[in-house]
Amino acid sequence: MTENLTDLIRQHATSQPVPELDLDGVIRSGRRAGRRRAVVRRSVATLAIGAVAGTAVAVSGVGRDAGSSLQVESSISASDVDLVSSAYRTGGAFSRGDTVWFSDPDYSVDLGTAVQTLYYTADGVIAAVSDDDAGDAPRGWVYVGTDGTVRRLDLPRKVVPGADASADRLAYVTKAGSGYEVHVVEASSGDELAVVPFDGGYTWAGWSVPPIGLTGDYVVVGTNEAQKVLNWRTGREVASVPGEQLPSTGGGRALGGDHGSTAYRLGDSRQLRSTADLTVGSGDARWASNELSPDGRFVQTTTTFVSTDEDGTRTVVDGVDGDEVRNPVVHVTDLDTGRRITLPGDGFTYGWTPDGRLVKVEGSRVTTCDAATGDCSTRTVPDGPGKIRVAGTYVGS
Repeated sequence: MTENLTDLIRQHATSQPVPELDLDGVIRSGRRAGRRRAVVRRSVATLAIGAVAGTAVAVSGVGRDAGSSLQVESSISASDVDLVSSAYRTGGAFSRGDTVWFSDPDYSVDLGTAVQTLYYTADGVIAAVSDDDAGDAPRGWVYVGTDGTVRRLDLPRKVVPGADASADRLAYVTKAGSGYEVHVVEASSGDELAVVPFDGGYTWAGWSVPPIGLTGDYVVVGTNEAQKVLNWRTGREVASVPGEQLPSTGGGRALGGDHGSTAYRLGDSRQLRSTADLTVGSGDARWASNELSPDGRFVQTTTTFVSTDEDGTRTVVDGVDGDEVRNPVVHVTDLDTGRRITLPGDGFTYGWTPDGRLVKVEGSRVTTCDAATGDCSTRTVPDGPGKIRVAGTYVGS
């Protein structure tokens, strides 16, 4: 059973804790001076529109709420598309307030409503949006492509998607009678590709449905005692990955075992390299957090976690004895070669880019590090209200 759910939550790079989502609720974008109010409601279908660089357009739903719209402004022109796609793969995606940008601040899409969470897909991000930066208001979901296209997604309430950074897909779980169903959706169009029923005990995280990861032809569902692996194309259960934990997936691989310290290849369930030698302590005191990169090549391991006092004071503490750690580090292991690097930071310091680079944000400085060599470069991003949110991290809201 998971001993520290808060820290295991950080492992899962493609999901968020189950929020109280109400896609029939109102998403208002009237916080900006001079911008007219726009409302988005859940509808039967979706409509995509490419935003012309420097102009404002409306993304509308069709069906029972055909009059609703979401104001969008994009700086991405048709001639930028290849450059934006390349920048996104190597530099990731970020948001601040209403704006999403793909690595380079010049490549931005303003959604007119607060962006709370971003998930990587092959050529764009899934964004959770709300008119409330604190996350207290109902949220909706949109797809933002690297070509500037925006599409509102008709996902059910309380959904927590798993997304594939190497494919145009997302997946989520719903209840179905006494069991569950996995829904696989094409992210850029909103079309449902498959519905896979499954049964399995699930009690450990206290959510209404099990958490899910998605990579290639496989979904990994965090049921009791083991993670169930389903081939969503055939509908068949093909394997299980040991460990009662939040799925961490990428590149056709998943983490399992004690504290997610072992990587498994999902096609044949072959065990790959383990990071168990980095775990501190022994017996009941063992603790470590492992996170797989979106491309499945690297595992980030930390043996510290962050404690925050009531006054907001942030302290990094040891995972076994709870003592303060003044110079914490994270370890990054190459699963193919076994090579390992060490970087300064704790379990909340680094996110990922789609192609497996580490990324961290300090104020308006974004640092990207090669996970194989540890070489890092830093750039400055625009100032503005609110914190920068990095896609590919699992930080709850």
